[in-house]
Amino acid sequence: MVAHQISQRIVLCGAGFLGRNIVTAISKNNHAQSLLRRVQISSRHPERVHASLKHIIPYEYLLPPVKVDVTKPETLTAAFEGADVVVSLVGILNGSPEQFDEIQWRGTENVAKAAKQSNAKVIHISAIGANKASSIPYEKTKALGEEAIFAHCPDATIIRPSLIFGPGDEFFNRFATLSYFLPILPVFGNGETRFQPVYVGDVAQLVEILTRKDSKIRDRVAGKIIEAGGPEVFTFRQIMELVLKYTGRTRPIVPVPWPAAKFQAMVLERLPHNVFTISQSQVEQLKHDNVESSQPSADRLPFAQFMEEHSHPLTSVHDVLPRYLK
Repeated sequence: MVAHQISQRIVLCGAGFLGRNIVTAISKNNHAQSLLRRVQISSRHPERVHASLKHIIPYEYLLPPVKVDVTKPETLTAAFEGADVVVSLVGILNGSPEQFDEIQWRGTENVAKAAKQSNAKVIHISAIGANKASSIPYEKTKALGEEAIFAHCPDATIIRPSLIFGPGDEFFNRFATLSYFLPILPVFGNGETRFQPVYVGDVAQLVEILTRKDSKIRDRVAGKIIEAGGPEVFTFRQIMELVLKYTGRTRPIVPVPWPAAKFQAMVLERLPHNVFTISQSQVEQLKHDNVESSQPSADRLPFAQFMEEHSHPLTSVHDVLPRYLK
């Protein structure tokens, strides 16, 4: 039995699908480290995620939840005090341009400032497609958030996942639900936009590795970006074929021209949020491939190689989708 020699406090700034998996990954690997890593879940409403985890994760690994608001720096300062690591999951999928600025850009900057004040290592979850020059608020503010992180915490590590899948995901589950209710499955444009789906367990495991008190790992990843795509690349049409294959349904896959998709989104984004909701900005995003960059860069670490060195080969969609799509 490995004795826990050091207690490390990790603040998970954000709750939900990925956050739950990160806490679980850290908990499962605590026994293998001569280190007790205790995680504090901090968000506007952390209680639900904390309650869902406290019955399956040893109590000594899970600190009481703390309410924070990334738009209110004073809440972050108090929550981060004494933290060794801050894992930033700051982000929204829907909202006005002003809300994206306030949360994904300025909110992320507030996290960076508070982490710097606490002398905490920062691991920030961004997204493939982050682009300061983009007209799409999500992509633009993700890039501005990255810039703010490195401006205040140069030794931070930024993870840019592609489409994240796994039990509880929003993408595959949404289209599985649509395939149940609709006589067809739509794809926008010609359905040739490419995705590189990455398993949520692999992203969570990456974060777990980065939170270890290992100077060699920390030196290697300091100031780096890790684009996290899975082992396979699929077009939008092929993803719909996967949904049909693993739900056991037969539906025609019907292309929707971009102008028609934009008009549909203009109507749907004004209605209460539901499984059909999509915004005009999201339609624009779907025009861009969501895959790892093929251009080598000194500031990036290869995800697949890093995972094989420190954990395991990346997980295929074919190993996971059959477990939860229905």
